[in-house]
Amino acid sequence: MEVRSKGLKAGEVQELRDKAKEHLWLSMRQLEAPGGVPIFIGEEGSRVTDVDGKSYIDGFAGLMYKNVGYGRKEIADAAYAQMLEFTSPPGQGSTVPAIRLAEKLAQITPGSLGKSFLTTGGAEAIECAVKMVKQYQRNAGFPNRYKIIARTGEYHGGSHLTMSLGKHSGTAWAPYEPLVPSIRHVPQPYCYRCPMGLEYPDCGVACAKELDRVIEFEGKEMVAAFIMTGICQSTPVMKPPAEYAPMVRSICDKHGVLLIDDEVVSGFGRSGKMFAVEHWEMVPDIMTVAKGMISGYLPIGACITKTELSEKFQGEQQAFRHIITYGGMPACCAAALVNIDILEREKLPERAAAMGEYFSKKAEALYEHRIVGDIRGIGLMWGIELVKDKKTKEKLGRDDDRKVMEKLSEGGLLIAVNAGVIRFLPPLVITESEIDESIAIMDKAIGEFEKELSAG
Repeated sequence: MEVRSKGLKAGEVQELRDKAKEHLWLSMRQLEAPGGVPIFIGEEGSRVTDVDGKSYIDGFAGLMYKNVGYGRKEIADAAYAQMLEFTSPPGQGSTVPAIRLAEKLAQITPGSLGKSFLTTGGAEAIECAVKMVKQYQRNAGFPNRYKIIARTGEYHGGSHLTMSLGKHSGTAWAPYEPLVPSIRHVPQPYCYRCPMGLEYPDCGVACAKELDRVIEFEGKEMVAAFIMTGICQSTPVMKPPAEYAPMVRSICDKHGVLLIDDEVVSGFGRSGKMFAVEHWEMVPDIMTVAKGMISGYLPIGACITKTELSEKFQGEQQAFRHIITYGGMPACCAAALVNIDILEREKLPERAAAMGEYFSKKAEALYEHRIVGDIRGIGLMWGIELVKDKKTKEKLGRDDDRKVMEKLSEGGLLIAVNAGVIRFLPPLVITESEIDESIAIMDKAIGEFEKELSAG
């Protein structure tokens, strides 16, 4: 069967749209979404091209994973060469690329993080981590430690367990209730809209102290782990106060609670360092990674543990009996190694830091709009929060997100808008001129939407 993306004729394009409507079920979209299914056929750097020949800046890096950018032939070549050589191990075996990748992850992650369980993506890595911490506590002599504490409103994945960790309000999560039990929640360090009604720094970072209170309330002899993102990518895109991560580490240590750091989005250079927790020199007990680890070229992820933690799984009775059929396929590992080499060779974490500073300065102009309430971020993780009123911080409606996103897309910028927050997480190879172009598109789209709000 011939599968082409280039040189499609008008009739073929329409046939594809019809077939997509008839047979394809996309994630995060209505079955009968307005405008039909977008079909993309070209890519290079930070840009993609659709079947109509329109070029867009991808301000969301695919799904926050295209860290090294589009069109990296050497990654595809590495996967192809490996598939010609050896495709998958039998039974409980491993392969050269998997071993080399695990070794590389041990070299670049902070502290004693040195043992990797390879998965096919981020949600699987987090599922793996949750099972691991529960069994770790049992193997360590604490069989009653099974509760997991997470932060309200974060996104850790779309599986039933990972949705339960996030605990979002509204219609997105409601159809899947009841969610997984034994998970408790604490507030996010969301200073623009403090969930505790306080002001930083007078709050004393109360959101971190709340973790201490909840552990005590739930019973420290019953809490297995706390999971957090170093920098939250989901609504509201926020960088916590500098004291937050060290305080959380100290609280977990005090109670014997393991700390899971979800770096699925923030890892591999996006924050301006290889991993977000490096901004605070904090080492978690477990780190989960995916997306930027391979820049979306193939599916892979990893649950990386401290070496001393993995030692609790020695022996037949203590073995970690977790299985993922396609975890760490050789071609994926080979591609991930090349991807990481590009990140290091081209100094893309440092580039993300520099481009983030450039974006921050240029984006200040957006504050001239009366509906821009806050601009926050680090590296190439940014959120521009739109509000109906700057003083009251009144939120936009759900339908407003769609309207703003459509205006941005019409201008040539593909980007996510959730809960009034424009989330700008482009490929790390984005240029200054592309940032200028992105901000100009945002400026125009926000201005148009602002006028519509006034007219309404």
